[in-house]
Amino acid sequence: MGARVVLAILLAVFVSGCAGAYIPSTYASYNGANNLPRRQPHAGVDFVSGYGAPALAAADGRVLVTTNRPGGCGHSVFISHDQFARYTVYCHLKEVLVKPGDAVKRGETIGLVGTTGNAVGVPHVHLELCTATCYRGHADGDLRDTEDPLTRADGCFDPKKQYPADRLVLTYPVKC
Repeated sequence: MGARVVLAILLAVFVSGCAGAYIPSTYASYNGANNLPRRQPHAGVDFVSGYGAPALAAADGRVLVTTNRPGGCGHSVFISHDQFARYTVYCHLKEVLVKPGDAVKRGETIGLVGTTGNAVGVPHVHLELCTATCYRGHADGDLRDTEDPLTRADGCFDPKKQYPADRLVLTYPVKC
């Protein structure tokens, strides 16, 4: 995708406040949300949205920890999905609106989309699915203890939809 296409999409995001779930950087890819090359594979999926738009919980869970890692994830939220032995991680938030111990429901606003950490000026939410305690941190490009969240994704959050309770199903962390 060329720079002009990326700029047109970003302009549309800023004007409309909604990206229509535009996903510029997928799991294990070697490009970032700005479509520039990365040195290491991407351990999550990026969802572009308007700056300050709601960042949504992808599934029911409990806030495990919130962090601010200036050189990486920036303002972030880690949600535990205990019954499935998984964690979801939401990075680059402008602001975190939950605190450790909070119970959250799918589609609940947990923060605001931002450009903190290494987001390189593109407002987005980096969604990571961890199979172990990756909230303790892992090296950039280290895909151990992570899996592709899109393999469990059911698209945009729909408050009228009944989601399965017997398996982990994720919805996109931005409004569509």
